[in-house]
Amino acid sequence: MNENILKNLDILSLYKEYNVLKHSAGNFRCRKCLIVDGYKEEEKKCRWCGGQLFEMDKL
Repeated sequence: MNENILKNLDILSLYKEYNVLKHSAGNFRCRKCLIVDGYKEEEKKCRWCGGQLFEMDKL
């Protein structure tokens, strides 16, 4: 049992080190409403006002 716990901790530390657990593409500032929020890669519109998000607006 202790081996499994140590193995899981090792995997988790590797995930954190290489940002594999990162689910968001990053924080973006909307050009229309100026709200900064974290978005996933597949999200292309602001969840507050519906404005389009651009890669150059990534913070």
